[in-house]
Amino acid sequence: MSCWALVALKQPASAKGRLAETLATTARSQLVAQMFADVLKALRSTRQIAGIAVVTADELAAAELVRIDDPGLGLNAALAHGAQALHARGVDELLILHADLPLASAAEIDALIDAGRAHGLAIAPDKSGLGTNALYLPLPAPFAFRFGPDSLRLHLAEAAALQRPIARIESAGLGFDIDEPQDLQHLLATAGARYDFLRAALPGA
Repeated sequence: MSCWALVALKQPASAKGRLAETLATTARSQLVAQMFADVLKALRSTRQIAGIAVVTADELAAAELVRIDDPGLGLNAALAHGAQALHARGVDELLILHADLPLASAAEIDALIDAGRAHGLAIAPDKSGLGTNALYLPLPAPFAFRFGPDSLRLHLAEAAALQRPIARIESAGLGFDIDEPQDLQHLLATAGARYDFLRAALPGA
């Protein structure tokens, strides 16, 4: 079996709009780029991932990444389009991973894939327990993506409607996404010098 990762990447200038009052556009763009680099590093260090595809409207610098054009109809449509494109390439397992998981580790990703292979589906909640930060599924699969508000409950309901067992994997790295200013403080405290550029924008950092 061949498991590929699929990451949706917004244009840096429009990403992380909820942080606009805390970070200027340039700092937000730098944050998005660094988090994406961290996610790619984790994926490249896994045992299970055979390839990485990115659905985006931007160009990509890394030659080994497969770029899939974002049709511009929202996140779920972009991911569904990406999944179809990868299945057409012969991919039979998919890991959807958000691009704003700077603390995600290769070991956590491998554990999620292992759980998905054992159960059929696997999901990693966000730190609030309401959203979905990672999702494993085989391809093709009649699974409707429900990323957005309350997506964990909606994805679990989708699995139940399909009568498909799903493993729920709680992990610190996969659970930590960047949405609010306080997340940036935690990131500075745990991620090391590569995020030091945030200090000038955060009072007391």
